Amino acid sequence: MSTTRTPRLVIMEEDLSVEDAGIEQISSVRSSVSALDAVETLLGVEEIGEDSALITQEINTVTVDLTDKEAKDLAKKSGVAAVEDDVWNHASNLEQDIDADIPDQDPEAEAEIDAAQDSLLSAELDPDDAIKAAAERAGAIEACKVDDIDFDEAGNAFSFSAASDPLVADTASAAGIDREKLLKLVRCVIKCALSELSASEATDVDEELVSRLLAENGVSGNDASVQAIRDYITCGLRVIYAPRAWRYSTGAGVRTAIIDTGIAPRHPDLRVYGGASFVPRVRSWADDHGHGTHVAGTVAALANNRGLVGVAPHARLYAVKVLNRQGSGRSSWIINGLVWCYRTRMHIANLSLGSGVNTHDPRVYSRAYERAGRLLRNRGILAIAAAGNSNGPVGNPARCPSFMAVSAVDCNRRRASFSCFGPQVEVTAPGVNVWSTYPQTGYRRLSGTSMAAPHAAGVAALIKRRHPSWHGDRIRVHMWRTATDLAPSGRDVAYGFGLVNAYRGVR
Repeated sequence: MSTTRTPRLVIMEEDLSVEDAGIEQISSVRSSVSALDAVETLLGVEEIGEDSALITQEINTVTVDLTDKEAKDLAKKSGVAAVEDDVWNHASNLEQDIDADIPDQDPEAEAEIDAAQDSLLSAELDPDDAIKAAAERAGAIEACKVDDIDFDEAGNAFSFSAASDPLVADTASAAGIDREKLLKLVRCVIKCALSELSASEATDVDEELVSRLLAENGVSGNDASVQAIRDYITCGLRVIYAPRAWRYSTGAGVRTAIIDTGIAPRHPDLRVYGGASFVPRVRSWADDHGHGTHVAGTVAALANNRGLVGVAPHARLYAVKVLNRQGSGRSSWIINGLVWCYRTRMHIANLSLGSGVNTHDPRVYSRAYERAGRLLRNRGILAIAAAGNSNGPVGNPARCPSFMAVSAVDCNRRRASFSCFGPQVEVTAPGVNVWSTYPQTGYRRLSGTSMAAPHAAGVAALIKRRHPSWHGDRIRVHMWRTATDLAPSGRDVAYGFGLVNAYRGVR
């Protein structure tokens, strides 16, 4: 056993409070702590210094530095539920408010989630190689092309073309524009935008060219319908039918926490309503890496006639900085970011981050993360997490029962080769070559389940706006039921219940 002291998460029994353990509640980040003092404190012998440990009272967890032997001995102490390594986690990448009363519980939805988890625990788990083979079989099945199918109000699939798009028809009619002319204009502007975008930066569509296109099509450049199409709609939004969902919801007022590297505060395509930093010695929640800003844009880039538009363009973004400028952070930092979400009553929490594991066994997951996730569930907050990018087992915290694990597909609905898989996957979303915002004012294309999770979080925000009183568990189950089943039929280890579907979710 190593004699080096490393950070550990000491998780106390739920019926033993921080006060009962003799530990004072503090808010400052731990700098160092004596293992002896830590043990004596847990036993109620003495208090530790104000700057010695990070304590999260809501989940009865304390972070201390311990050797392997000390951790093993402490785990045997009465009142200690578990001792885990405070491991490094990494970013997973290659206006109207809502004040509706949210029930403390949604028994029906909670029962369905618990039943799904119980089925994972009770089922005979296939060996790792069998689970990997199942994921490969699912990924080998050819999915429908994006423009081949849509869903009517009853949820029935039917083929369609751009000319039959009711949203385009409604928009054209409302603006007094001939539908065919507007469709022609839409195609021209999108083609122009695509030709102007590069893999490293975005260039706005030339205004002179846009004006010429407008004039050629006999449409005034001041029409609202024309202004709306200047925001680039990514293929990821199209495959989850987000534009069709916007007639019902744009996520207005839904408080969505981006638990990540922060968000660029002055990006013109983002509006951040606040945040906090849990990275030691970093006070600002501003993004000093890039990952969090990219994730934020996928969730809620503004519909402001520039750049691109997010899944829920009117959702309220909050930056919860838990990863440093290298894109890494301790589990304790992330857990305290989750507790901040609990204290500030967020609606949706997105975690495009995680640490790896080496087993598909659903019984193996971080107890510290799960306790924080359960805290959020009890307040009606839906926590959505990236499955991971190792093409292996789902990592923490996504594999924990209280988090919704999201895998990745490309814009042809094919499984991403890097995406983690396993029985914990609940839904899948676009995560390949995703175009989104990037510090300080730019745009970039990234791939990863980090990019898939915010697509799902955006859909959750749309549903929350549509049903403000829904508990997070209800939104989670609804996303299962309205997902587009890919292959094979039913829940599987590659796609879970299927591809998130914004239109089905809010109609």
